[in-house]
Amino acid sequence: MLKIAGAFLIIASASGIGMSFGADLKKRSQELRILKQLVCMLRGEIKYTKAPLPEAFLHISARIPEPFGSFLASAAEEMEKADGQMLGDIWSAQIKKKLSGAHLNRTDQNQLETLGEMLGYLDLEMQLSAIDLYLEQLEGNIREADAGIGTRQKLYQTLGVAGGIFLVILLI
Repeated sequence: MLKIAGAFLIIASASGIGMSFGADLKKRSQELRILKQLVCMLRGEIKYTKAPLPEAFLHISARIPEPFGSFLASAAEEMEKADGQMLGDIWSAQIKKKLSGAHLNRTDQNQLETLGEMLGYLDLEMQLSAIDLYLEQLEGNIREADAGIGTRQKLYQTLGVAGGIFLVILLI
């Protein structure tokens, strides 16, 4: 009886791990959509209000969910200190600090870092062009993430169950 209970727990935990990986795919897609919303708001702040970047970051941070809200707020706070750091360095440091727990993959983070390098030192039109380029890349990432959700989610769940069964067979 104890072996059956142990086998059931192993299969259930392996299935849970597979489901967790599948849920991460959905979370990445949702976070990419939030990031798109953030960048569209930033584009509007730069184009229409012509607000300085720290002020624009603070306005947007109040309307964006976590972890992106705190990412922008802390980036604005670091920029206000004005200790001679470039915006690209501040942006990269805040990505590593605030977005490390996000479900963005390395490519997403690299593209976001590249956007930060383009902001701040270019003129208005070049900043808007950099934002437009990033939005195009982001659209591609969202399409790619959405296309793989269904099949990969089922794959992870199946592998979780199969891995659990395999482990039970090995242990018995």
